[in-house]
Amino acid sequence: MDTRFRTVPAPYTIIHLKLDSGERLPCLVESETWIPARVATRWAVRYRRYRVQSSTLDNNLRTLRLIYNWAETVGNLNLDDFLITGGILDARQIESLAFYLRTGGKATVAGIILPADSDQHLEGFPSSSTFDHQLAVSEDFLTWALDSANRGGRSNLTLEQLYIHRIRLSEIFRSLRIGATPSRRKEPLTDDAVKRIREAIAPETDQQGKFLTNDKGCLLFSSSRFSKETQLRNWLMFQTALELGLRRGELLKLRLDSLPRGNNDGVRILRLPDDKADSRSNEPSVKTAERVIPASRRLLMAFRAYLTVPLPQGRVSGKSPYVFVTNDGEPVSLDAANNIIQSISRLSGVSLSWHSLRHTWAERMADLLADKPNGPDQLKYLGGWTNSQSPNRYIQNAIAKQAAAILRKHQEEIYNLGELQDESTDPAISI
Repeated sequence: MDTRFRTVPAPYTIIHLKLDSGERLPCLVESETWIPARVATRWAVRYRRYRVQSSTLDNNLRTLRLIYNWAETVGNLNLDDFLITGGILDARQIESLAFYLRTGGKATVAGIILPADSDQHLEGFPSSSTFDHQLAVSEDFLTWALDSANRGGRSNLTLEQLYIHRIRLSEIFRSLRIGATPSRRKEPLTDDAVKRIREAIAPETDQQGKFLTNDKGCLLFSSSRFSKETQLRNWLMFQTALELGLRRGELLKLRLDSLPRGNNDGVRILRLPDDKADSRSNEPSVKTAERVIPASRRLLMAFRAYLTVPLPQGRVSGKSPYVFVTNDGEPVSLDAANNIIQSISRLSGVSLSWHSLRHTWAERMADLLADKPNGPDQLKYLGGWTNSQSPNRYIQNAIAKQAAAILRKHQEEIYNLGELQDESTDPAISI
């Protein structure tokens, strides 16, 4: 396999702007001049930004960056001029673009054999699911750009011709999609795994479950190898994600006013996009629905400890309204959150990610709610899913486990288990 590629400088890149309103707005620009790509900017600002979070828009623009770079380096055309003057990519050009996407922007030579499924892909090349997603974004952008009312410039297309070209683009892109194979079910964390994590990072408690403290009021950690400044925060982040089933972005977006007051035990999950008080350049996003999730007394005690115990163990106050902050009082970033969960995984010896905690929570909640009349609706609310189909896979897993348990019980009732065990020493029936 020839893996040598002709390297060319990328003509376009993405910069990130923060508007006075607090909105994070990624922008596709020429690498040398920082002049925005005209049609891509119209698509992002006038159309796409109102439909997706900033992080999703940034991901979409990364695909558009590949499209513009392909046009400049392979297609030999200025894409903005081409589209604004009414140009429409033909099937051969779209096939060339698709190959460029499939090779991660490296397709300047031929003779490369690419895998056909998502489980096997070359290092540095996008998986089949990523490739299909890039094709979907490309199709959306090029279909939108067919209409001069969207992208500007002139157009000689009648409404009937516009409809025909949209159908044509849809058919071409559909023929190019690979169709990723369904992902295998990831097993949730076992009780033993959770126990090992807690033994590695949790504070000490007495027989009644109350936290043990020293003479300065700080919690005692017998085995945690995190620093004093981070041990309570890191454990609380883990415990919150596991107990409430929060996504990473939801966890990092928790504000002080999200926490319950008085007799209330509900933690509020708020979307808060483009928050001026969020100093992070890459703002975490809450992509699920807003909701209120009851927290256990133990978790509320942990929050109270984090907010009230003295430094260096407690939370640095006065700089940010967000719950989880750094030693400088700034909100924990996405990269820092990734480092925290990787450190927890290393210390406990348990393979771990923030999403695996949410997955474990969802599996356990589905076990409790599967046989309830409105169990799927309850799981949908607690998990914040907006699509009614999203929690179904967890409900189906729970139903499958229940069915298997019932079948085993039925089999035990059919057979005399004691006699079967006596006969199991017979070589004829041993496995």
